[in-house]
Amino acid sequence: MACAFAATTPAPRGRLFICAAAALLALSPAVPTRAWCQAQGARVDTRFGPVETQAIAGDGTGPVRTDIRVRGASLGQVDGDAALVKLSVHDAADYVLVDAQLPDPQCRHRFTVLQVGPGDDATMSQPFGDCLVGFGARSAGGKLVVQLAQAGAAQPQTDPVVHEFVWMQDRMKELTNVLTRCEAAQTTAVSRWTPVEPAQAARVVTGTGRAWFHTAPLDECKLPSLFVIPGDVLTVSHVYGDYADVTYRNPRTGREAGGWLRLDRLATGTPKP
Repeated sequence: MACAFAATTPAPRGRLFICAAAALLALSPAVPTRAWCQAQGARVDTRFGPVETQAIAGDGTGPVRTDIRVRGASLGQVDGDAALVKLSVHDAADYVLVDAQLPDPQCRHRFTVLQVGPGDDATMSQPFGDCLVGFGARSAGGKLVVQLAQAGAAQPQTDPVVHEFVWMQDRMKELTNVLTRCEAAQTTAVSRWTPVEPAQAARVVTGTGRAWFHTAPLDECKLPSLFVIPGDVLTVSHVYGDYADVTYRNPRTGREAGGWLRLDRLATGTPKP
């Protein structure tokens, strides 16, 4: 479910960040959707001022370095050609992920998190997540959790490749469990989804052909044998990104099925007889 970043500058070549796209079809103006990341580039704006990267001129013999600047002042430096990713995980502070691209073809990425608050409050974590790529971010127990994935081919439903790191003041501590991509996407959605009011919950499947259920709000998490068809009526409980968390009850058999359906297959209205 990749999307184009709302970047102030073009994304560096080879950047592998994945960001949940905004909903293609909002259920109603009162039900907003949000991505786990908001912008990526050389500059992002937080509630407490801008964060920017500035390349450090060298003599050509050493590795490229980047200065990370908050409200115009240097907060620290990182190795590599760095880009910034503003995370949509809000508390009293804002969070920005620094994705530094390294010259080693076997280990292309290293990460740092910035916590930016009011006044002079800004903290930069120690580097973490070497050789992984960005996947998601969520909140757990009032703390930021960043999800990074192993690069390369993997079965999204069965292969545990997503590592989670929790914010601990000036470092990111890796959690012990490793998740599949679908498990990680579901965990993030549950922490970020928007509940739908009961009066707005009834929806009708539109479009043509089968509308497939997913185990998580990610295209690659499609269930191969569970679907609804145009005209079917179902109930939406939550919205996250391009997907709705739904329940369907078969009017003939009474059996129920639940999961995620793409929002662009759902609409208000009355099904045709």
